[in-house]
Amino acid sequence: MKEAKRMVGKAVVVGGSIAGLSSAHALIAAGWDVVVLEKTSSPPTGCATGAGLGLDPLAQKLIHSWLKQPHVLDLTTLPLTIDQNQATNGDNKMNWMLTRDENFNFRAAYWADLHSLLYKALPPGIVHWGHMFVSFSISDDKTCVKVETKLLQTGDIVEIVGDLLIAADGCLSSIRQSFIPDLKLRYSGYCAWRGVLNFSDNENKETIVALKKAFPDLGKCLYFDLGSGTHSVFYELLNKRINWIWYVNQPEPQLKGNSVTMKVSDDMIEKMHEAAEKVWLPELVKVIRETKQPFLNVIYDSDPLDKIVWDNVVLIGDAAHPTTPHGLRSTNMSIVDGAVLGKCLEKWGVENLNSALQEYQSIRLPVTSKQVLFSRRLGRIKQGLVLDDREPFDPIIGSQEDCEELQQKNMAFLSDVPSILSANHTMEMKKARTKAKAVVVGGSIAGISCAHALIGAGWDVVVLEKTLTRPSGCATGAGLGLDTVSLKLMEPWLKQPELLQILTLPLTIDHEQATDGDKKITWTLTRDENFNFRAVHWADLHSLLYNSLASEVVLWGHSFLSFCISDDKKVVKVQAKLLQTDETIEIFGDLLVAADGCLSSIRKTFLPDLKLRYSGYCAWRGVLDFSHNQNSETILALKKAYPDLGRCNYFDIGSEGHAIIYELINQRINWIWYHNQPEPEFKGNSVTTKVSIDMIGKMYEAAEKVWIPELVKVMRQTNEPFLNAIYDSDPLDQLYWDNVVLIGDAAHPVTPHGARSTNMSILDAAVLGKCLEKWGVENLNSALEEYESIRMPVAKEQVLFSRRMGRIKQRLELSDRELFDHMTAGKEESKVLQLRNIPYFSDFPSILM
Repeated sequence: MKEAKRMVGKAVVVGGSIAGLSSAHALIAAGWDVVVLEKTSSPPTGCATGAGLGLDPLAQKLIHSWLKQPHVLDLTTLPLTIDQNQATNGDNKMNWMLTRDENFNFRAAYWADLHSLLYKALPPGIVHWGHMFVSFSISDDKTCVKVETKLLQTGDIVEIVGDLLIAADGCLSSIRQSFIPDLKLRYSGYCAWRGVLNFSDNENKETIVALKKAFPDLGKCLYFDLGSGTHSVFYELLNKRINWIWYVNQPEPQLKGNSVTMKVSDDMIEKMHEAAEKVWLPELVKVIRETKQPFLNVIYDSDPLDKIVWDNVVLIGDAAHPTTPHGLRSTNMSIVDGAVLGKCLEKWGVENLNSALQEYQSIRLPVTSKQVLFSRRLGRIKQGLVLDDREPFDPIIGSQEDCEELQQKNMAFLSDVPSILSANHTMEMKKARTKAKAVVVGGSIAGISCAHALIGAGWDVVVLEKTLTRPSGCATGAGLGLDTVSLKLMEPWLKQPELLQILTLPLTIDHEQATDGDKKITWTLTRDENFNFRAVHWADLHSLLYNSLASEVVLWGHSFLSFCISDDKKVVKVQAKLLQTDETIEIFGDLLVAADGCLSSIRKTFLPDLKLRYSGYCAWRGVLDFSHNQNSETILALKKAYPDLGRCNYFDIGSEGHAIIYELINQRINWIWYHNQPEPEFKGNSVTTKVSIDMIGKMYEAAEKVWIPELVKVMRQTNEPFLNAIYDSDPLDQLYWDNVVLIGDAAHPVTPHGARSTNMSILDAAVLGKCLEKWGVENLNSALEEYESIRMPVAKEQVLFSRRMGRIKQRLELSDRELFDHMTAGKEESKVLQLRNIPYFSDFPSILM
């Protein structure tokens, strides 16, 4: 497949923490190219400064959608189903419950574990490690942004140009400072000692046994211990780790460098241990004392910003809304920011970047502003600090009403899912877009299937069909076999999928047998009892598919005349003649789909020298309706000779070609006899020739000499049998030109011996629809190129196999084998006749999964 030329947006993300990786996932899913610049030299491997975090249900759902193996998130996190606040009396070392919420539904994650999951699920080369952001500039026309970054290993400065700059560079964001230089972070009045105790080496150590006795719901509970003017948090992480935090009121420390983490000395740690002895239960103090390398975070937030978008620069995560940690919001807000930004960009496209960023801002600012202020308030309450509207909270004497305010579920918008992230909104968004339009020429099963698949992909579709009215059971359609792939693909297209089973009969057996025309006997050559096709009358299937379309999709009595493509290759104009009035009309679309059969006039425009190959034989066909007399002598004799009718596809191999017989729903027998003969002359654009009573009579006489009497009687009693000349063509080298594409028999005329024609048409339509949905009309060439790359190799092998199968069964010459002799062939030799030998027999293209 040639390299697809995609016109997609490019985003440069500064910051490779969870906010930056989340935005990368969301934008890649929206069809953008993304590069993430991160100053650390390599992916983190478990550094303590990450510690633990709690993921809310929405964040979990979004991460699942980004991961290659979504279940891994649940395997690397622990449930936090309980939010429990309890008071601790440091003097008598007692604690008691203040409030408990048993419907919390968060999950506990180790920062480095979550980061690793997100990072490994990205395509390689997205994150550029060791790239320190230096500066950026926006072009005068506001259409691109240039980012300068320093390669820390070499000191080189490199430039990266994109359509969008995403600032995911944390609460001290230097990009935010470019737009709001006077913004100062607000010191909360307290710092947090933090640590993770790993007890995997000794699960039964005294410290852990005592802790689990004092805190029995560890492993599913988020514990908040409230002391006098302080509080702590602890919960279990996967792999036998305890995450703990202790918030201590103190003057603002002096920080060095661009960090809110403070370097601590052994003396500071020891003083912290001594202070903890006076405040907390001994079980918690032991955990704190045994933790290696505890660290100190200075807790800041900022007043909510008035805007988070400037031209083609956008803030996400802590760069957009520095927050205190008490609402478990920092990581969760970052993940939702990334997801909402991605959906907005997908909705509006790079050509409407400003509209996308404005919608992102309008969705996120009201939510994050309230959550930042709530988290600030919750921290001040739990730390016993002054608030304008209430007295400092005292956990020792706090009222029940006061305690209810401690619960996480009070957080504004805690369980809200932005509408742009909902499935319903995605569908509404598709409908609201200016839809691409496809004009399909041909209202047979290929064209109707294409209409379903393209409508499912969000396209407008019109189907032009020259017949004046929909078919109502004409014999020329006759019977066909549907494979398991086609059955699966059609189900979502149908208003009543159950009708597909009701209107079809199983063909679970592929039975090949030899016939001795002189002795009038048959015997089994080979039998496949795991065939799993279903038999259907052509008109029944067509009606089922047609009735599931909106009535205005198919335009009956519209005969295709011509088409032309605009100079910029973006529009196709189709002319059609209204057969009832002789009026010529024009229809415009983005795509022309040729579903006009094996004699396709659209294909002829591009391949004027292509000639169909006559196979050397024709097919007499018919359907015998025995519903008026199910116990007729003919039917009883037939079912005795073919005992598996109703679930078996019988192939009779004789001296004059081969025959097929199987039952259809509503007491009908479908039969075909392939007969070697010179190519007939045709009138009009058809491979079906009109037959006279004399021709039919001669066919009956010939059948008497070849087939057993039970089959001949069925042929004789069939009303209006017809004759098909059997053609195919050598496989094509291409299936599309500009914005014209071939599907079904127009793309790959095929002999019927692999039961492929209808099944290939349905699969063509489904793959085309998925390719168009994936790439969008703005990347139509790439969509058609992928369709061609998926379908052409498969169709080529199936066409050639079907040709070969026909020549074997008709005892015609092949260069690499002797003529098949049904009279002497053994079981092993006869296996070549089985339909399951066809290449890609049950393959399901990955794009449809």
